[in-house]
Amino acid sequence: MIDPAILRPGRLDVKIKIERPDAESAQDIFSKYLTEALPVHADDLAEFGGDRALTIKTMIEKVVDRMYAEIDDNRFLEVTYANGDKEVMYFKDFNSGAMIQNVVDRAKKNAIKSVLETGQPGLRIQHLLDSIVDEFAENEDLPNTTNPDDWARISGKKGERIVYIRTLVTGKSSSASRAIDTESNLGQYL
Repeated sequence: MIDPAILRPGRLDVKIKIERPDAESAQDIFSKYLTEALPVHADDLAEFGGDRALTIKTMIEKVVDRMYAEIDDNRFLEVTYANGDKEVMYFKDFNSGAMIQNVVDRAKKNAIKSVLETGQPGLRIQHLLDSIVDEFAENEDLPNTTNPDDWARISGKKGERIVYIRTLVTGKSSSASRAIDTESNLGQYL
């Protein structure tokens, strides 16, 4: 419960808009979680001549390239605007620092499972790439809203009113695209 005095005008009415991270910002966020202190798999280190810094840098670059690639596997929604225009939105349009942290946390969990199975410790690039797929699959259900304009706000896109949203997820757990019910703002009551 919040003290009502805090909510009075003039107290907390400063709004700060933080944009969704682009690829460059995502690399910066990943670098906070993927540091040289992390154990890296010997095979990945060997691929880069034992250079831990280069290995971590390459891990970050590859994972960001995969997250921000405009490929079929990354397609998320098809939005139809009131004027008839359609736009494909990708998972990158909904990325956040929290999603990036989740990808790293999943990769670390995958690395632990891998140690238990193989006995070889260390984080691999493949752990991160698999974690992206898993994180995107978990977020497939995000657009279960009945108000498509909420999605315009969430994605940071504004302008024309959204009248229809269809998911385009082609991940490992999806069966087919599905339409999302939208509110009818006709103002007619029976």
